[in-house]
Amino acid sequence: MHTVIASSRTAPRRTSSIDIETQPALSLVTIDVTVPGISSASGRRALLAALGEGARLFVMAVDKRNDCITFRVDVMAKSVGDVVGVLAGALRRATIGRVRAICVSRSIAHQH
Repeated sequence: MHTVIASSRTAPRRTSSIDIETQPALSLVTIDVTVPGISSASGRRALLAALGEGARLFVMAVDKRNDCITFRVDVMAKSVGDVVGVLAGALRRATIGRVRAICVSRSIAHQH
C-alpha cells in the first residue's frame, strides 16, 4: 500500500513577461455610505442616480436616533477615487465609511 503525503509547498512559478491583457482594468469597489433619512427607498434612489444601475446596494444599518441609513455599495469602477468623487458631487450630506477595492483583470471585466 502506498501513502501519499500532500505538501503545502509549491514551487514558485516564473513568468517571462507581463501580459498586458491580464493587467487590472477595473476594480470592484465596496464602500459604506451613510445618507440622511430612514427610508431605504430614497437613499437607494439617490445612490443609484449617482452610481448607475450597475451598483449593488445593501442596507447595513438604520439609525432612527440620528435619522440616517448606512448602505454597503458594490460598484465596478476604474478607481476608488472615481467612486468617491461621484458620491461627493452627488450626495452633499453623505458620509463615506469603509472602502475596499479589488482589482479585476480585463478578461473578467469584459465578461460582465
